[in-house]
Parts: sequence; C-alpha cells; structure tokens
Amino acid sequence: MKPIKIFAPAMLGAAALVLSACGGPAATPSGSAAPGGSSAAPTGGASTPAETPAATSSGWDINEQPRESLAQGGTLRLSVTEMMTNWNGAHVNGNQKDNTDMQAPLSPTYFTFDSGGKPVKNENFLVDFTDEMEGESQVITIKMNEKAVWGDGEPITADDWIATVNALNGKDPAFEAASTEGWKDLKSVEKGANDYEVKFTFTKTYPDWTAIISGGPMRAEAVADANTFNTGWTTLKNEWLSGPYKVESLTADLLTLVPNDKWWGEAPLLDKVTFKAIAADAVASAFANQEIDFLDVGPDPDGYARASATPNTVMRKAAGPNFRHFTFNSEAENLKDVKVRQAIVMGLDREVIAKSDLAGVDWEPKPLNNNIFLPSQPEYVDLGKETGIDYNVEGAKKLLDEAGWTEGADGIREKDGAKLNVKFAALTGVKASENEALQAQNMLKEIGVNLEIVATPVADFTGGNLLEPGNFDITAFSWIGTPYPLRGIDQIYGGSPDNWGSNFARLSNPELNELIPQIAVEPDVAKRNEMGQQAAKLIWESVHTLPLYQRPELVATNGKLANYGAFGLGSANWVNVGFQS
Repeated sequence: MKPIKIFAPAMLGAAALVLSACGGPAATPSGSAAPGGSSAAPTGGASTPAETPAATSSGWDINEQPRESLAQGGTLRLSVTEMMTNWNGAHVNGNQKDNTDMQAPLSPTYFTFDSGGKPVKNENFLVDFTDEMEGESQVITIKMNEKAVWGDGEPITADDWIATVNALNGKDPAFEAASTEGWKDLKSVEKGANDYEVKFTFTKTYPDWTAIISGGPMRAEAVADANTFNTGWTTLKNEWLSGPYKVESLTADLLTLVPNDKWWGEAPLLDKVTFKAIAADAVASAFANQEIDFLDVGPDPDGYARASATPNTVMRKAAGPNFRHFTFNSEAENLKDVKVRQAIVMGLDREVIAKSDLAGVDWEPKPLNNNIFLPSQPEYVDLGKETGIDYNVEGAKKLLDEAGWTEGADGIREKDGAKLNVKFAALTGVKASENEALQAQNMLKEIGVNLEIVATPVADFTGGNLLEPGNFDITAFSWIGTPYPLRGIDQIYGGSPDNWGSNFARLSNPELNELIPQIAVEPDVAKRNEMGQQAAKLIWESVHTLPLYQRPELVATNGKLANYGAFGLGSANWVNVGFQS
C-alpha cells in the first residue's frame, strides 16, 4: 500500500495502475479500483514497451474519442475518500489510491499503459531508451525530453533520478519507503552523456524494469534526505510536480487543478479537475445529485442502482486485477496457529459472501483461489481445490480438533481455559467491509469461532493506525493490482519482523522468502510463471491473506465524459480527457 495501498503482489496486488514513484499495488478500504487493473494482464510478468498505443480493444471502457472531436474547456469533478496528510506517494503512509488518483495529472509519466496493459513510451518525458546486457547486468539507458520541467520551470535531469533511486533503494532505512521493489535491484544509476541521459544498471536481470521507470523521478530536493522524504510532503508543492495540470488550490476537502502554464506538450482539454473529499457511504448520493462526474461503483448495489437511474449517465465495465480479501494478523493470539487460520478459511463460504457483496450489481462473482494469478490468466491454478483448503465445514472442525480447540457448552471452542475469540476490524461506512464481517461472523459460529466485530473508522485505515501497527485480528479491504503479475510479491508477502513493510499479516515464510528474489530476476517467462505458481501455493497454504473474489471495475460517468472510465489495465492520458459537445 494504506487504505488504498499501493503494494500487493504484482498481480492483484494492491494499484490499480499505480504510476507513482513507488510503482507497486495499492489497497483501498471500499474496494474502489484506481484506473488500471484488468484480467488481460500480460502473463509472465515482463511487459515489453510498445512504441505506439495498441488498437482499441475490450480491455477498457472509456468512451475513447479523438481529442479533435472534444470540446475545449469544462470541469471534471471527481471524488476521493479524504485529503492526504502525507502527499509523498512513495512513502509508506502516502502510498494510497486516493493520492495516486489526485497526483496522476500532476506527475511525470514516462510510460502510460494501453488497453491491454502494455507500457507505451510517453514522449513528453521519455524520448528514447535502450535495453542491453553488460555481462550479467541488465542496463537500461533512457534519454529524457529536454523540454520537460518541474512546476517552477527547472529542468528534470539525471540528478532527480539519482536522488529518487537513493531514496527508494533501501540502502538507507531512514527513508520510510512504501516499497523498494526494483529499486533495491539497481547496482547503480548515473548520468549518461549529458544531464538528460540516465543509465540504470541492475545487479542481474529485472524483467519488470518499466514498472519503476514508468512513474518518472521525484524532484531531487523533495527526497534529498530522509526527513524531507518522510515529513516534508505535508502540502502539495507545484515546484515538486510536473504534468499537464498544476495545483490551483487545496483545502481540507477540495483539491482544484488547472492547466500547467509550464507544460510543454499538447494542451489539456479541461479548464479544471477537482477532487472532493466525500465519505465512502456518501459518494453514490453525490453522483446521483450530479455533484461529481464519476463514480467507482465497485461492489455497491445501492450505488449501482442509484447511478443507473441518474440522468445523463453511462455505466462502464472492465475486469481488473483487483480483489477483495481478508488479511489475517498472524501475531494475533488466536491466529498464530496455521491450522486455526486454515480452519477459518474452510469455515467461510466465499461464494455466498461475494454474491452478498455484489447483490444487485451487474457482475457474476466467483471465489478467488489464488493470491498471484487471476482465473482469466492461463497461469491460474485453483489452489482451494488443489490443497483442500477451501470451504468445508466438517474439515474446518477437524482441523480445530487437531489444534486442541474443543467445543464448549455455548458452542464456542476452548483451549487451556480460553475461548476461540477473533476480532474483525470492520471499516465503518464501508458497506463491503461491514457486510463481510457480518457474513463471516455467522458462518464461523458453525465451526465454533466467536468473531467479534470491531467498528473501525476509515481514518484509522488511511491514517496508518490499523494495518501498520497490527491493531486487528482480521480485516477486509481491496488490493488494487498492476499490469505486472509477478512483480512486488515481497511487498505484501515478504519482509521480516525488523521491517514488515506492507506485509500486514506479519507472516514470514522462509521458502517463500527464498523464492521471491528468484522470481524477480528470472527472464524466462515459463520458468518465472512456474515459480509464481509455487509462491502462490505457499501463500495459500500459510493463509497469509484470503482472497474473496475478483472485484468488478464498474464505474458510472457523466454521459459526455470521454477518454476516462473503466480502464482495466490501462491508464489515462490526461491531456485527452474531456467532454463531448
């Protein structure tokens, strides 16, 4: 991530398409997906950059229109859950989907992603690149657009890339980076022939190199030292940003963007883009009242019904690598035993949970039995079926028997005089989370687990007071994925007690820890996929997290909005977002 975190296994992971410097997955409390995420993700992890965008396909549903046919002007009104207290998207507490969404029109973008999730060179920032091997090292050399400048007109140079790498490569633990994935694999980064050429040398091979370069560098002065990186981003500073838009104003609940007068590329079509902070349970009403132009409906049947009935509205749909899940805190007293965690999995009918979450929504959910690959990908293996760790009430009871938990007079299991009580942190106002808690509570009674629902403010989730300190036994949220199915597995599933990072389950698996770095550097697609399947099985058997279902990317938009909608694995080209006349 981190309610909307940006970390998660490459797959599903957690970002929607996260084009921030940290380049990982993201987490969201409500399950709303960031632009990006599709079941058509490139397999094998490595994604070869494309020189030109792919032809229009069903990978996204964005009302794709040529910019020449669109009106000049207008205001696009969007929403977020809340404004940020740390605007550094590469920081562990700034690595959230809301932050990514708000900064997308403001940030360097070296690669965009087409409808199939293919990286496409953005010549506003990146003129050319080469990919070569020097011995065992992979070397990427980029040539930057010399016209590209920061918000105060200062040029973007190799020094910015060098400072970014130094902040994110993990060599200085004082930098509280959300992820060091990819950055830590760099042997060196140095200026090339001039200030606008940068040479990245990896220790070995790094198949997903476009992922870390796609979001561009951070300004050198913005990451000059750990204190600035960690605490210096309390406000959005135009001089630290670079994109077709800039910040006009920022209040406690409204961010307003206007065209950037320092922008050197094609002029953006819109006069303004606004992001209003609206509580999760009030967004559907805001859309129905036509206060905003875009609603990520996700698994909200009420929102779907209200949006569908709103005048001048179009419903758009795409599949993405975004999924609801339960995270198990393996350090919680009654969840330390893997047999207890497995029994809980076997006591949950996730198909019922999914259908309950999505009742009234145009999407047919199925239980997701893999943490790395999606059912629509050829590498997918149904690990519930393969391992037997799937819905099976009698099997769950047997496991609890084996773990020494015997049924008490009240039906709740006991061991050494203690009840099998487990706390579920349900996010207040997030319907999916509240529903999942109630569904799980009723189901787990049957196997003798007392699931206590703890109402938890969304602010605890977004503010780092829930996941990071481990103030939960089980909680539910959505991971937002990226176009890189095998990237960043360590971000959520790796780590150690010294630095759990985004491993909110606080669970370390030695076999997995040994496998992850091999996956990161394996250039052979088939071998890499096979190792990914091994990793997925280890994650499933240890019950690190339990996927519930692949969530739909269902969005409602103003009927005239063009080049923005359900992106799948793609990403927005912000200069082309506008309205039809």
